[in-house]
Amino acid sequence: MANSDSRLTETTQTVVSAERALEMSRRSVLSVMDALAAHICVLDERGVIVKVNRAWREFAAANGGHAELCCEGSDYLVACASALHHGADAVQAGAEEFTFKLKEVLAGRLDSFQLEYPCPSPKLTRWFLARVSRVADADPPRVVIAHDSVTELKLVQETLRRQEAELRDLAASIPGALFRLQVLPGGALRFVYFSPGIERLFGLKPDQACGDGRRLFRRVAQEARSFCRHSLRAATASGMPWECEMKVYSEAGASADWGDFIWVQAKAMVKAESAACAQGAALWTGVLTDITARKQAEVALKASEESFRLFFETMPQGVVYHALSGRITAANPAACALLRLSHEQLLGKSPIDPAWHLIREDGSDFPPAQNPALEALRTGQPVRQVVMGLCLTEGSLVWLQVTATPLFKQGVLSEVYASFEDITELIRTRQELHRQASTDHLTGAANRRHFMERLQAEYGRIQRHPELCSCVVTLDLDHFKLINDRFGHAAGDAVLRHVTLLMRLGTRPLDVVGRIGGEEFALLLPDTSREDASALAERLRLRIEQNPAQYRQFVIPATVSIGISAIVCEDGTAEAALMRSDQAMYGIKENGRNGVSLA
Repeated sequence: MANSDSRLTETTQTVVSAERALEMSRRSVLSVMDALAAHICVLDERGVIVKVNRAWREFAAANGGHAELCCEGSDYLVACASALHHGADAVQAGAEEFTFKLKEVLAGRLDSFQLEYPCPSPKLTRWFLARVSRVADADPPRVVIAHDSVTELKLVQETLRRQEAELRDLAASIPGALFRLQVLPGGALRFVYFSPGIERLFGLKPDQACGDGRRLFRRVAQEARSFCRHSLRAATASGMPWECEMKVYSEAGASADWGDFIWVQAKAMVKAESAACAQGAALWTGVLTDITARKQAEVALKASEESFRLFFETMPQGVVYHALSGRITAANPAACALLRLSHEQLLGKSPIDPAWHLIREDGSDFPPAQNPALEALRTGQPVRQVVMGLCLTEGSLVWLQVTATPLFKQGVLSEVYASFEDITELIRTRQELHRQASTDHLTGAANRRHFMERLQAEYGRIQRHPELCSCVVTLDLDHFKLINDRFGHAAGDAVLRHVTLLMRLGTRPLDVVGRIGGEEFALLLPDTSREDASALAERLRLRIEQNPAQYRQFVIPATVSIGISAIVCEDGTAEAALMRSDQAMYGIKENGRNGVSLA
């Protein structure tokens, strides 16, 4: 009896010890679960919650989750059904897929699955990777659900997409894939993670790409494989970021005729402290991005640059680029030829260089500040078709038509390009036509129409500036009919040309000498007082009297009667001053001729 009681006591103690060990094991498992950062939930085969860890409870409480999700004995599938009806579209879609696969795992038709899903909150949308696994050989069956945050990877991916969009204007269209790669001590490469985007780039699922790195590298163009490996090993040795661009072919293209391909860019950073590094391996985390569109744009840009360079070098118009300082930074061959300078001589030259003497069509100096290139730099507006005369060092004159266009980068003026063409022949033709239209064909003096236009302009100037003084002088050859009758009309023409020459020699370049009738001439004397005009008229009268014309063997004397009038602002018309000078001139004729009279 005593032995029986003793054996009973030992058995009881063994059971108690086993129960204690089991409880300690259970508490140890629970402690480990609570220590994990992942959100973990254990379900039975019906979907009823058996256990959740601390991270699961805290996340559900912090994000307004259903209370039943934290309670052991609650139906997890009911909570999933609630998300299907109340969440946003993306949440509903994720919950629907998750629920379907979870039921497959609970039913034993699927061992495990993983799913990324968004978890929106008022301030930030976070992303999680849900991993669901059926515990092998568990009795009763158990299913473990773990949720890991992949928000940082998603944010890195989104940041890289935004950067790529800013640089390449291909924001949403560029697919990408996150990856992790180990560079082992011997230099071998082993991929340990790919996001689902790898399939869009390489045609491989993440597990395929990780499981067989050689299969992935076979998609990379032969010429890029060794470069990728060597550059990655060099970056590993230096600890610097790694970046590489490669051609990636389809499987058919890689094995057959090297068909269509895309360009993929890899960017990665090495992780300094990790379990892999502790074993002597380097762990790289990065992103793969489709940059095909950018590469195509670069090729197109290069082709465009080549076309522009060819056009720039061969176009007949001269083109020069000016920096903000106004100095020339580039010039095409046509510009060098037109400006009679080499490319080296043009570079650094300013539009207001004193070696360049610029004039207007009327012969006056072209103001440096009004140079088209400087005008465009100052105003930021284009200046079109400005005519400028360039006096070259060898004494020749080239007429140019210049257009200056400002160029902007990101809204800020960066430079100006000026294009110009040689219109010398056009200007000469125009000047000759103007001369013919405004000049008396016999004497070369201004004809009556041109003289009246200049008189009208001077009259307008006096109207605007009454303090100024200008005069009109009329001259008439005395007894000109007798000259024609005695010596002939050819001799009379010679006398007219001779008198015109004497008037030109006795006046200033700005004075206008005009023939306004048969033997009647007129002088327009801007900025000349009555006294100065009278003195000039007397000198002309005396010079004509003392310098007879010569025609063949004949010496033909001539005298003139001269009238003078000032242009005053009180005049109603420009012709009023001319009429007064005419009256003064006829007064001299009536009183013996060969004299000067001031109206």
